[in-house]
Amino acid sequence: MLQPWLDGVPPPLTDTVPPEQLADFDSKFVTVDGVRLHYKEAGTGGPGKPTVLLMHGLNGSTFSWRDVLQPLSEQGGSEGCRVIAFDRPPYGLSERPLSWPAGPEGNPYTSEAGARYAEGLLKALGIPQAIVVGHSAGALTAMELFKRNPGIISGFVFVAPALPSTSTKRVQNEQKRKQDSKDSFIWRASLGQQLQRLYMRALLQSENAGLNYIRKNLQKRRDEVALGKLQVYADAEQEVKQAVIEGYLRPMLADNWDRGSLYSYRAFSFPSDMPYEEIRQPVMFITGEKDGALTRGAKKVADLLKAEGQCSTEYVEYESCGHVPMDERPAEFLHDLQRFVTDVSSERQPTPDADSLTDGVDDAPLPLYPPSKAAPVDG
Repeated sequence: MLQPWLDGVPPPLTDTVPPEQLADFDSKFVTVDGVRLHYKEAGTGGPGKPTVLLMHGLNGSTFSWRDVLQPLSEQGGSEGCRVIAFDRPPYGLSERPLSWPAGPEGNPYTSEAGARYAEGLLKALGIPQAIVVGHSAGALTAMELFKRNPGIISGFVFVAPALPSTSTKRVQNEQKRKQDSKDSFIWRASLGQQLQRLYMRALLQSENAGLNYIRKNLQKRRDEVALGKLQVYADAEQEVKQAVIEGYLRPMLADNWDRGSLYSYRAFSFPSDMPYEEIRQPVMFITGEKDGALTRGAKKVADLLKAEGQCSTEYVEYESCGHVPMDERPAEFLHDLQRFVTDVSSERQPTPDADSLTDGVDDAPLPLYPPSKAAPVDG
């Protein structure tokens, strides 16, 4: 436990490059709130066609949606959906800031910042409204986006979501908050677990020891992934293609992946509740039977929304599926997502003029087509 402190000052990484040098032929970059974001898009969308925004979870990236982006954009013919996926700092090929302005909106690694970047990206692309698909912690970012700007969302798809199972309306006082927190997917901690949390908090607050810890653990995880051990599939023996392995590992070649991860861990905070009672947009949950506490939590939130009766809610659970339905059940996942998008687009309401949505964006999106230095990836 003392080793991260004993290891001293971590040496500079020598095997990383600027994220742009790792980009694919279809990668694009745009600066939002001073941070360079990497994104991909497919489809142009026609009149009355929806836009879908895909948001990955912890340690994910645009690569998480490789089997979804293009096929989803083609539904309904040549003028189907416009589908966008972006890398939320500190993941993928987006910039990992090492300093930022003081204040509640300064830290680029919080869930609130992720929502701010999502909103800024949509504004940069002239998109007034989108169906938001959030995987794992991306669902949390989707709810933060809802809190920030509910009108920008026309529908939710929560995929294996990491969400609190308590509605804000139920949290009326501190005593009630303490009681409801027992129903959240976060387990009740024993004394030993609480001490471990305190130790981890102190460790991560140390610049040198925290960085040593992050590097050691993520490099260990990198070595496991390199052997095809993703540890997120229900079927542990499921074959993982080399291109998929390389796609998941590529972000660890980007400058400052280690410090960005450290700052993200420091900033992470799981809320006790969310304003589910305010949702009026259609909602779909897609979960895996084998995803444990996250699936149980998702079912509770779905039941809560159904009980509220303020929005249409659908819950889908795939048998023998783990935490990544879009990888483990790609055909079923795409079918259900397409069906939901079709249903939502048929009920779309008029939206604001996109011309008014470019304020606060530092520059227009620019396509980047460098020679890729990484192996080709599927999709």
